[in-house]
Amino acid sequence: MMSKYLGDIVWPTILLIAIVIPVFITYEPYILTNTHYAISSSIAQTLSNAMKNPISLLSTYLLGDLAPYLYIVIAVLFIVYRQRTYKLRNELGLSWVPLFGKLTIPVVIILAVIWFLISGLLPLTVLLPQIPSVNMPLLIYTLYPIAVSEEFVFRGFILSRLLPRHDSVSIITSLPAIIISAIYFTAAHVPVYLAVYGLNNLLSVLYTLSYIFIYGVIAGLVFISTRNVIPDIVIHWINDYLSIITVIYLMH
Repeated sequence: MMSKYLGDIVWPTILLIAIVIPVFITYEPYILTNTHYAISSSIAQTLSNAMKNPISLLSTYLLGDLAPYLYIVIAVLFIVYRQRTYKLRNELGLSWVPLFGKLTIPVVIILAVIWFLISGLLPLTVLLPQIPSVNMPLLIYTLYPIAVSEEFVFRGFILSRLLPRHDSVSIITSLPAIIISAIYFTAAHVPVYLAVYGLNNLLSVLYTLSYIFIYGVIAGLVFISTRNVIPDIVIHWINDYLSIITVIYLMH
């Protein structure tokens, strides 16, 4: 009965553990000393420093965020499915199976707008005309590695494997997989936001994580609608770039 609603949970869980432990170790000094970590200014400073050194620049863009895990996933899948490239493509969430036929794209757009409304991103766009220019290093960085690596790992690979292994996949039968993948996506962000808000402000941590969980659910629904990770990458990219650039602008 469980196979009707859930596929492989073992490898997604192993991958999550492999992600969370190093992330926690990275942010542990901030968490234990209650030194608040500023995400937006830290990314901006990192990119600014990277632009001065070609080696640092390559390292920042090629090894940032979850990019190393994406490389490992691709390498393993390539070895396993080396004689079946279509299987490799499907395991990475690069197929195209429109669940709602011709209505699929409108459904994806509606889900994207719903998320931007929930996140408060649409009201923030009124500030965009006041921002003097496009921050190209940040624009590229929020696409790759951030949006690409996170969506390929959590939707392309993890959600794909969590989905039930039969042809009659629907929103209802996919819900357990969507919820679990959203929980995993949220769990991967726990150390970061513990570093941002500190152990003394757990309410803010839970508040932020609830938004991340909601995004995980909506991103999962988008992925189920298309069985393709590209729409989620675009939504994630727009969300992160506008959010970070707006915060940086407000700081000055």
